[in-house]
Amino acid sequence: MPGKDKDSHIFERNLIALILVLVLFLSPLTEFWAALDAPWYSPYLIWSLAIFIAFLLQRSIQSEDNES
Repeated sequence: MPGKDKDSHIFERNLIALILVLVLFLSPLTEFWAALDAPWYSPYLIWSLAIFIAFLLQRSIQSEDNES
């Protein structure tokens, strides 16, 4: 079943991305960021990076669907 294998691969990739975002934003790392005296816009940069990674994942999924 090639379709089932591809779907699980897509799910795994999205799950890994979600876990990384949750670790970055909901872990004790947030306290570490606050202690760094980073500029006010640093959380926005990190969120932008997370959105960009999600965009790249979605784009690669769409290109894999078009190849099938």
